[in-house]
Amino acid sequence: MSGIIFSDFYNDFDCETLEPRGKSDYRSVFQIDRDRILYSAAFRKLQSKTQVFLSGIYDFYRTRLTHSLEVAQIGRSIANVLNQNFFKENALNFDLIEGICLTHDIGNPPFGHAGEAALNELMHEAGGFEGNAQTLKIITEKILDAGESNKGMKPSRAFLDGIMKYKILWSESDKTGKFLYDDQVSYLKFLSPDGTIYRQQSLECSIMNWADDVAYALHDLLDGYQAGFISQKSVYEWAENHTATGNKAQIIEALLKCLEYKAQFERFIAKRTGDFIEHVSLVSTDHPLKNVSNRYHYILKIPEEIIQENELYKQVAIDLMFKSPQLEQIEFKGQYILKRLFTTFLQGNFNHFTLNDNLLPTEIRAQLTKISPDDYKQSARIICDFLAEQTDQSLPRLYKRLFDPDYGTFSDLL
Repeated sequence: MSGIIFSDFYNDFDCETLEPRGKSDYRSVFQIDRDRILYSAAFRKLQSKTQVFLSGIYDFYRTRLTHSLEVAQIGRSIANVLNQNFFKENALNFDLIEGICLTHDIGNPPFGHAGEAALNELMHEAGGFEGNAQTLKIITEKILDAGESNKGMKPSRAFLDGIMKYKILWSESDKTGKFLYDDQVSYLKFLSPDGTIYRQQSLECSIMNWADDVAYALHDLLDGYQAGFISQKSVYEWAENHTATGNKAQIIEALLKCLEYKAQFERFIAKRTGDFIEHVSLVSTDHPLKNVSNRYHYILKIPEEIIQENELYKQVAIDLMFKSPQLEQIEFKGQYILKRLFTTFLQGNFNHFTLNDNLLPTEIRAQLTKISPDDYKQSARIICDFLAEQTDQSLPRLYKRLFDPDYGTFSDLL
């Protein structure tokens, strides 16, 4: 373990890394986890990946990068509330929670959830694709430690556990989403001293998950307002078609009232964000690991009425933005580009396939030479990883370079 932990909330078990790291420095183990994410190419690429609206169209919409920064701020604030109101000390580590929040979306492919669904469909014979599983793969294989070993950033157990929202393997799931890859089972076993796989999220993971939910629901509404999808008229018409009674009716009424002016709506979103942060608490648990790690001694508690309000905002955003013809068409195009490229590089199926590796960058070709030419699953995984690492700008450029006769030159960067 490197550095100093300023609270006894975390012990050596929490701070143990997946493999021994390079030499230690002045930073704590959790600071190193966070810093390696912050300076990674995978994190920087989030600036060009879709949150709601296609990245690069306008400069005021959120991208995956700005969304992740906001999730990190909300996560730190939740930790601060719990430290002040429950622990009465700085028990929860801000660097750890910030690092987990910054990391939570780095495995997302281009074109958001539509891109994720397309890659999962393409990988149905080769182990599936899932954004959370891809995040785990990136930190254990792609982001490298400063030492000699070429095996990922060697995250701490608490950090690794904090990013695992879903603790079920692809072969155990319904294969439609929310899983880890089958070859990641060793990371699940690393989380427990006896190798038992427990499904429950760690405390830090649940904090990240709630911070993500809050940012997703409230801030997407604000982007939708600026884009013209969310307005008094559209929300009123939505409410007319969705019978709301009791507390839900009051929420919609308050939402309608503040939509008249932009500044008023911005204040409303800021206030609700603060309220959703402050109304958290902890309850003790009987989890089998509670005596091994404080991360399983407590469960994040959120009032049911707050959860329902947040879900209502998400439903409004889904119906008025994500199901709009404009976004549906963009998502269709994104999925088409991914499918066309995948099936160009890898033609056929598990029983018989052709690999057009001559069309791929040199480093991807090198990866393919290290596996058997008959290995469909590994070939498909390498192609999938390559496409998932692209952005909303680089993927269309690649598509046009291959299929548009008037696009591309010999000197283009690949």
